[in-house]
Amino acid sequence: MAGALKIRIACVVMLLALAGCAASPTQRLVKTVAQQQRAEQAYRGGHPEQALADYQALVQQLPQNADFWFRLGNVYVRLQRPDDAVDAYQHVLRIEPGHAKAWHNLGIVRLRQAEAAFAQGAQHAAGIDAGLQRDSAAMAHGIAALGGAAPDAPASSTSAPPPPAAGRRP
Repeated sequence: MAGALKIRIACVVMLLALAGCAASPTQRLVKTVAQQQRAEQAYRGGHPEQALADYQALVQQLPQNADFWFRLGNVYVRLQRPDDAVDAYQHVLRIEPGHAKAWHNLGIVRLRQAEAAFAQGAQHAAGIDAGLQRDSAAMAHGIAALGGAAPDAPASSTSAPPPPAAGRRP
């Protein structure tokens, strides 16, 4: 009888262990979905620091999820961290090369970086090289005329043009 009891206890322990394994993916999924919802709310609610923390955690949990990387790039844009945004958008494109909005946002960020570089060049050329100052200022103004959008304007905003695109590609 004692042997049968030990076998039953061992079976119960194994079943509990298996049940724990089965619940673990479900618990992780529930936690991930909750974190995604928090990230979305923080992003839409204008709390980019919270959105940043949540999206960073999400891309660590699911590194092949292009949507999380895309949103992370958008958060970096809102936080005025263009180099990090470029890295995030490039990560999206390694996962999903046809992600049109990632290409679009990458272009917007790079245009803004180019505009800033030409503006700095014009400023530093002042009094040293009039031709370079004029050319750099003209480039900065030309690039600025291409964009014109606020750097953190979401795609759904009606007050400013869409770049960078905040939603998922169509």
